[in-house]
Amino acid sequence: MNRKFIFTMLLAMLLAPLGMEAKKVKKEQEVPQLLNYPSAEVSEYRLHGGNVVFKGRIAGVPGGEAIPKEFLEKMNGAVRVIMRDYIVNKEKTSVIEFKPDGTFSMNVYVPYPMFVLVHPLSTMYACPGDTLEMTIDPTKPSREEAITWDGTGLSGEVTKLHEKIRKAYCDFPARDNIHEKGPDSLMAWRDVQVACLDDVVQKINTGLPELEGFSPLASDILRTYIVSQHLEHICRYYMLTDMDNIDRAAYWQQFFSFVAPREKYLLDNPLLMITGNDFFFNYVEYTVMRPMYASGVMDYIPFEYDPQIAEAISKEKHIYRREFRRNVMNELHDKLNLSTTDFSAQVCQLRYFFNTLEWHKDQYDTAADDFAATMVVITHPDLIRQGILTYRDYVKEKEIKVVEQKPMTKGDSIFQRIIEPYKGSVLYIDFWEMSCGPCRATMLQMRDEVEANKDKPVKYLYITDDTPEKCKSFLKPNNIKGEHIHITRAEWGYLQEKFNFSGIPFVMLFDKQGKRRDDATIEQLLNE
Repeated sequence: MNRKFIFTMLLAMLLAPLGMEAKKVKKEQEVPQLLNYPSAEVSEYRLHGGNVVFKGRIAGVPGGEAIPKEFLEKMNGAVRVIMRDYIVNKEKTSVIEFKPDGTFSMNVYVPYPMFVLVHPLSTMYACPGDTLEMTIDPTKPSREEAITWDGTGLSGEVTKLHEKIRKAYCDFPARDNIHEKGPDSLMAWRDVQVACLDDVVQKINTGLPELEGFSPLASDILRTYIVSQHLEHICRYYMLTDMDNIDRAAYWQQFFSFVAPREKYLLDNPLLMITGNDFFFNYVEYTVMRPMYASGVMDYIPFEYDPQIAEAISKEKHIYRREFRRNVMNELHDKLNLSTTDFSAQVCQLRYFFNTLEWHKDQYDTAADDFAATMVVITHPDLIRQGILTYRDYVKEKEIKVVEQKPMTKGDSIFQRIIEPYKGSVLYIDFWEMSCGPCRATMLQMRDEVEANKDKPVKYLYITDDTPEKCKSFLKPNNIKGEHIHITRAEWGYLQEKFNFSGIPFVMLFDKQGKRRDDATIEQLLNE
């Protein structure tokens, strides 16, 4: 037999196992993608805003008896609908008012289909044009049994299954303290979480039994919700971990290297517009989209052309806002291999702009220039629309200074009653609760200032819906001075609606004329 032929055969036999092993490794490294996804086409009109009707009743009263007045007073103001427009960082709180017969009905505006929070009861899906109905049965032993939801259209479909889907596929450990063990442990933990994500994608591809019989769009929303929760979980622990003694940029690039192969459903996914929530985009913004905050300082170009300034800046290297926005997208592409038109990156660019919009105060030209620079990187039509409409509202409110005569609300009455004894003083008002660690830390930090200003016309009002007995263990030992005002849970709800806040501590300043001031410090208000 030809020696050359024998040698070729032997070489082929030797290399064959290696080739098979290489194929095996390659197969193991393949990333599962969502199949038959999206299964429904989302029309442009479906992404527009509108009212959702919230209806409900209190059930379970024996023998058709009237609902006790004390119970209704306790409920009114304590239950509220919180709508968070996570694309442009705005929120709106609406208090639920129960009638004497225990029913309620109200319209809640949402800028696009989204999950909203009915605090402190549950989360539900709200789609313009639909009706959501809530039944509260106070005779039931647990909250899960006491609250039931029904509804029409997409709202009813997603809401009725949302909690079941969450528990089945997104019920992460409540006390996973991996972030306390350092970056090395976190990286190993990340590998486990990504494997869990891939596993759930494969389960979705085989068909989730819970989604059988659901409309294609409702199915897409819930499938998107599942994968977005897994990414949010990973980002949350990345944010919590101490990164002080490592090369943050290199670690960030390595940690989020898993995102690019899964980008089409994790980030570059327009369905996130009607499925994601404020928590998801908040964690993504401050972790995956790190270049948004790690780049150099932006300089401002005067709104009108000035030849002398143009000549001066041409001689130096500056990064201006438009270039900065583009650099962010390019760095995400270069370091993480994300698309330069990634959908979630565009959302985060809008969030960043609207979150910092108030910094411009009355510099409307600067705000307009910053908005124009941001819109350069926004390519998705519905994000463009949301950005323009929101900026239009800002102009109407701030620059045109439209004055509207609005009727006094319950929140107005409650607030006037609280501040009436302190007329003529500068007011520092802090909404807080004992369960809030940052609230207590802020009060401790303010102790020296409160003591230093005790003889000046400024009052420090600490408002809480906790009882005096509950707060005593913190206030007294820590010598927290100031005016301590305890209100009911219902009154808290009306004030939350009035000032549109949900996160605490929530601090406001008022001048001696009782006007809210976000443009000055206490010292400046005292000197006016």
